[in-house]
Amino acid sequence: MIMSDLPLELLEEILSRVPATSLKQIQSTCKRWYALFKDQSFTEKHFRKAPKQSLVLLLKYCMVCSMSVKLNVAPPSIDFKGTHQEVDILEVSHCDGLLLCVTKESNLVVWNPCLGKTWWIQHKSSGHDMKDCELALGYVNNKSYRSYKILKILKCSSASLLATKSVWFEIYEFSSGSWRFLDQAVANIDCIIESNGVSLKGNTYWRALDEKDYSKWLLSFDFTTERFKRMCPLTFQSEGFMVLSVVGEEKLSVLHTSYSKMEIWVTNKFDTEVALQWTKYFTMDIPIPGKFPPAGFLSFVMDEEKKVALCCTRSREDMVYIIGDDDGPITFPCPEYPNEPDLDVGFLNRPFVFNYVPSLVQVQQGRGKRKV
Repeated sequence: MIMSDLPLELLEEILSRVPATSLKQIQSTCKRWYALFKDQSFTEKHFRKAPKQSLVLLLKYCMVCSMSVKLNVAPPSIDFKGTHQEVDILEVSHCDGLLLCVTKESNLVVWNPCLGKTWWIQHKSSGHDMKDCELALGYVNNKSYRSYKILKILKCSSASLLATKSVWFEIYEFSSGSWRFLDQAVANIDCIIESNGVSLKGNTYWRALDEKDYSKWLLSFDFTTERFKRMCPLTFQSEGFMVLSVVGEEKLSVLHTSYSKMEIWVTNKFDTEVALQWTKYFTMDIPIPGKFPPAGFLSFVMDEEKKVALCCTRSREDMVYIIGDDDGPITFPCPEYPNEPDLDVGFLNRPFVFNYVPSLVQVQQGRGKRKV
């Protein structure tokens, strides 16, 4: 008996445990398999059961490339390999194998690199440029399926209103294909978002600053209840710079740098019944002030098992650092591309490193207005 002759339930159970990158190579084997990989209930089951293949991606100069890090050689090395994409990307965030991208033309698109599929999002409801917005991709977990949404936070000031700052919140629902405003009173967060958002278990998290007493907090947005929440204060050293990242799809981590040291803090696993706690995971002294600039780190990823972190800096020469338990950081120049963009775009598109988990997830998009 060959696999295609197996009962459908048994076939689904077997294929749901095969890594996404392997299934991609066999999805065109027969019509039955191709239809199965497009079935939302199967992709949900596969996402829960299949081994997670965490990759590291780097965004620089509007291009996404994968990074292969070799630590078992002397000296360690990094290989950069370009990822096929249809558009130039300025900003990117990751959720469930989906990338939410802002293009150089200020269009909005969701991209699954594993499947090579894109979903364009109409975003002219408020008539503002995506470069002026904070964006986040998340979902409502309805047990049988996940309903994806995009949160857009628009910050603006109007001279006619004596430069009074206002913050607008909009939600895009893929199921309806349309945008709607959140109630300003409900969405009021009384704090300033100071970092890129990271997605964990369908919700998004930022580092935020209280507008009144300037205390630092972990801020979350729950896509199910559509509410912001202050999770816990970030009681690390008051001076310095912090960057958020996700560890193993189970925890959050913070890279904190000052002019004398670098620290990485990690939370316990996210559980609604357990209080969120931070544990110091790694400390490294910075002996030469200015050579290892604290404000230069835009992003990082870490590997708990290998006890290393990859960090990206913004400087005259964009660099990737490997930081671990050895004598000090190992540096590598970011890859260069032949057609680099102009200075303004390059400034907005400094190197950004992030974890990516390949998946078969597809979004079910309703019949909203077409892209303009």
